Amino acid sequence: MGLRQVCRVLTAALVILPVLSGPALAAKSLPGAPAATAGDVALDLTALTPAVARAGQTVTISGTVRNPGSTTLHKPVVRVVAERSTLARDEVLAWVKATGPALGTQLASTTLPTDLGPGATAPFQVKIPDLASQGPAMYGALPISIESGTASVRTFAGYQVIKQYQPMSIAWAVPMTLDPDAELFGPDGANRELAWTQAVGPQSRLSRILDATAEAPVTWAVDPTLTPSLLPGSVDTSPATSQEHLLRAALEGRIRDGASRHTPWVLPDTDADIAALVDAGGGQSLAASLVSRAAPVAQALGGRADVAWPSDPRTTSSTEGALSRLFHATGLAGEVTSASQRAVGPSGGTPAAAQRSTSGVPLLAYDAGLSALLARTTAGDEGVLSTQQFVAESAALLNELPGTQGRSVFVVAPRTYDPDPTAARTFFAATASIPWLTTTTTDAELSAARTAAPTEGAPVTLSAQPSTAAPPVLTSARLVGLEQTLDTVHGISQVREDGATFARTWARATEQLASTRWRSAPPGWSTVNRRILAATRQTTTAVKVLAGTINFLADSGRLQITITNGLDVPVRNIKVTVDASNPRLRIDSQPPVLRIGAGSRATVNVGVTALAAGIVPLRTTLTTPDGTVIGQGADVEVRVTPTGSWVYWALGGLAGVVLLLGIIRSFTRRPASRPAADLPGRAKT
Repeated sequence: MGLRQVCRVLTAALVILPVLSGPALAAKSLPGAPAATAGDVALDLTALTPAVARAGQTVTISGTVRNPGSTTLHKPVVRVVAERSTLARDEVLAWVKATGPALGTQLASTTLPTDLGPGATAPFQVKIPDLASQGPAMYGALPISIESGTASVRTFAGYQVIKQYQPMSIAWAVPMTLDPDAELFGPDGANRELAWTQAVGPQSRLSRILDATAEAPVTWAVDPTLTPSLLPGSVDTSPATSQEHLLRAALEGRIRDGASRHTPWVLPDTDADIAALVDAGGGQSLAASLVSRAAPVAQALGGRADVAWPSDPRTTSSTEGALSRLFHATGLAGEVTSASQRAVGPSGGTPAAAQRSTSGVPLLAYDAGLSALLARTTAGDEGVLSTQQFVAESAALLNELPGTQGRSVFVVAPRTYDPDPTAARTFFAATASIPWLTTTTTDAELSAARTAAPTEGAPVTLSAQPSTAAPPVLTSARLVGLEQTLDTVHGISQVREDGATFARTWARATEQLASTRWRSAPPGWSTVNRRILAATRQTTTAVKVLAGTINFLADSGRLQITITNGLDVPVRNIKVTVDASNPRLRIDSQPPVLRIGAGSRATVNVGVTALAAGIVPLRTTLTTPDGTVIGQGADVEVRVTPTGSWVYWALGGLAGVVLLLGIIRSFTRRPASRPAADLPGRAKT
């Protein structure tokens, strides 16, 4: 064999060797060892650091390989394959959705030191020296595939060699609102205590949010329900010794302690569904009350209460006007909306975060794609993937207008955000290291929005862009019904001796039905509503007037009416109003307010004057002192027989006749005289 032929053989061997360094070579080195197939290997990533590599830095990828099959895998190989390209945003999403090994350049690989038995899991680590030199540009995100056999995990490795762009500012907001649990707003008892423990206790979703965002530069958007002691008028209190009170006080304390670092937005009380409130057009009194309560809470927390965050991101000129009227007391400093619902940005790119509508309302338009990645930080492996996709999407967003100054990004979590604190902290730390993003505050974004040029064209109409939000539970009729229920609850609380507890439970439950949270749980809304109506109905049916018939044989006098209380608590300040249905009987005086013991009855007197004989139905109404109808009235039938002055003359004449008859009778019954000789003791002659 000549020298040229030897060189050709060696060259071929060098080309083939990298290909055979995978599972196929491992299988051939040990006869009988099965090759990894599509279902043989499962890959999970646990870390990729740094999220964005600078020139000369080594990227380390860590994870686990699991053998879900029934046969042993011989020393599996994990490799990293890259596609050297700069991706637009839609291409980033396409890369993530792709499956199977990628066609590209292998950057690095590692071989597990031992075989992997059925069901076994082993860690791996792959190092990529100077990853930045592998990129096709001076900065960006390299699409990579971590592979073993035919299994693949698609992600990205960020890099930067030289800064060739104007960085974008980024602001964050995370809602802190309750879950739609009907038991939170039921009667006192074990179910309510358990619900509040799960909602605000140490193991709750809200506690995890506080842990996850404690050191992150995020704005908290707080429902005042979570800070009950700061609400005006103590509209939301619980017994001081209850577990609920202790847990809620502890969560409120954490919010107050962290408020200075998180520039809080205070939402309308209960996180009221302001999108439904302005669309439905009803319940404006309730809406105004819930919005107004946010201001004193914001003052106590050092935050602001003038930002609207509708759950439905669609915006029209009419809804913007309605929101401005709803926030008239504080002024509407800004509205949170979705960038996907706004007019497109320059050159067809992504719309800016800080905008101003054609009607002049400052807007913070969040990026739906980046926000969805924040929402995925619910577990360790998801946190790694969402972090690296965030790097890639933000780079693609930057590349739409890389030389433009003053661009901004706004990222929000959903109201249902349930982070894994460790994954979320890692996510926030990694995104803070992205060189083309500069952290800013929501206050700065609002300031920029106030001075932004109005968006070209009208805001997207409801028909043009279907909403991704869940449909509202609130309708105009339901909102009006809630206001009526509130009036009834407050009226009932004035007459029940446990009125403070009754109002605390059921008035607050009624207000909570205006919350945004029920969009995701309409059955929960119905459950709470049924309980409120049942609680009010119990009082209005248990206190009632006894129906009956009364014979009234006088020109004037008093009628007695009986009221019963079937409740297990006393009632007080019950006002009984009696009205005659026709003019035969005149009501001269109404009875005073009364108190009726639990399971008892009471009788009241009504002053009346009879004007004509006949049957007169009396209509009775039970009300609170402020006029709220309570209890069940009843028709009492009165048979009126007025006597008049002739009765007295008749009685006088009758008395004279009786007297005369008595005198006559006394004379007619006098005994006959007898002779003296018949008298005892006298002798006959």
